[in-house]
Amino acid sequence: MSTKIALFKEGEIAQVATPLELYTNPIDLAAADFIGNPRINFIDAVGFFNGSELRVKSELGEYRFVKEKMKPGEEYPENQEFDCVLGIRPEMVEIETESTGRDHSVAATVYASQPAGSETLVTLTVGKAEFLAIQIGLTEYDINQKVFAVLHPSRMNVYSKATGRLIKFASAKRIK
Repeated sequence: MSTKIALFKEGEIAQVATPLELYTNPIDLAAADFIGNPRINFIDAVGFFNGSELRVKSELGEYRFVKEKMKPGEEYPENQEFDCVLGIRPEMVEIETESTGRDHSVAATVYASQPAGSETLVTLTVGKAEFLAIQIGLTEYDINQKVFAVLHPSRMNVYSKATGRLIKFASAKRIK
């Protein structure tokens, strides 16, 4: 595998990064959708940047991100709401069958569960939002089972819905 990958869009270089950087922080929605299998989850949201932090509200809850984790640029207007998209990789979603009171845990419903050998693909719903989680091992979930999805804000990307460009970087560090 190469140490750097150049991602082209419409004949122009869109991003040059290591494989992990490209997978973790794709430069825009098109790159995020293209890189990875299964595909990344996109959740519509509304953002508000007050100059020092970005607050994002979606069906999955409200999240706050400090400016240091945000990409410099003009992708987010200050002191007004704007439409954005959360990007969450399926393997970054943890599922708990009982509430443990962990931060960033949201009640969800199992829509589908697909054993796939060494992993189980689980489609979850929260309100109108539908997203995929990958669980290592063969784990059985019942359709309509109530579970809790743990979503770490540090593992989320935030994109401008208007431009498709990356606003907030995800961390490549392992969360425990």
